[in-house]
Amino acid sequence: MPLTEDISTQISMPALWSNENSDVKEFEIKGFDINEKENCLLEEVKLPVKQCFSLFSEKYYDKRKYEDTANGVLLDFDGTEIGKDRTSISQTPYFNSNILAYLAVKGANFDNPDASVHLLRTGEYDGHGFYVRTTNYMQSLPMFAASRYITYNREWTERARIMKSADKAETFFSDAKNGKLNNFFLKCLLFTCIEMQNHCRSFTGSDGRFYRNELCLDTTNGETIASKDIKNLKANETEKTILELYSTLLNHVKETKEYRKELTYGIYQIFAEIDTSYTDEMTGKTVYNNIQVHSDLQAMKELCKEYYNAEIVPTLFEYEFLK
Repeated sequence: MPLTEDISTQISMPALWSNENSDVKEFEIKGFDINEKENCLLEEVKLPVKQCFSLFSEKYYDKRKYEDTANGVLLDFDGTEIGKDRTSISQTPYFNSNILAYLAVKGANFDNPDASVHLLRTGEYDGHGFYVRTTNYMQSLPMFAASRYITYNREWTERARIMKSADKAETFFSDAKNGKLNNFFLKCLLFTCIEMQNHCRSFTGSDGRFYRNELCLDTTNGETIASKDIKNLKANETEKTILELYSTLLNHVKETKEYRKELTYGIYQIFAEIDTSYTDEMTGKTVYNNIQVHSDLQAMKELCKEYYNAEIVPTLFEYEFLK
């Protein structure tokens, strides 16, 4: 039935909340999509809303004590080393040869998905995360994968409804221990290696150490931890296509003047340092210096979305990383 006013921006749920004892852990709301051209509501959509009880940081962060030294470096959100003059540093710069990355997944919601997750080669300057190590990295990757949900599922039915949780941590740890999740972990690893929010870079720090990106598939300078483990994945057709595109991308990267042969490149470092561009003064359009690299990255972005929703998301919901 046509509506008497423009409803194109009315996409919200009115709710009256109160702090009362209740056994209700889930309820359902009725949603309606909007036909803006006809100015009417479409067919009703039933949307379950579930209560979340625990955060990733409470159940999944590795809080064990390690024999780290406090003489490493700290990084900004883009994976580059932070200047020592920053006054907001609240983290000790730990170093250990078993550290692969630093993961921070902040909060349960997806209000600002890119700002609420950081995956860096070593410590983040403001903390809020944990060091990902050779001993625990596979089990840590589902957290990173879950944090990208809204990036690839932007529909109005998902925003402000789907949350991150650790409510099935016991089941997850049990199944991880008995090997049930081994293939899923490898899929999460492949996803991590092609997802743009993985801001791990290869660089030489001010501490004189070379920090190699181990969560990528560039084997130009020898195997990475990721490239070794990904060999255990029994690749399906989509995964074979991803691996082939990754190889093609690296070949194109090596043809650019920006390429540095001593580095091991992940997707984000290629984007930030190789996929350079400028604005044409006459047309105002962006011109990419390395069009093959840019084209490959765009193709990888599409594959990443397809792969994520088909191969990763169902298991994330099964184990309530998404709820």
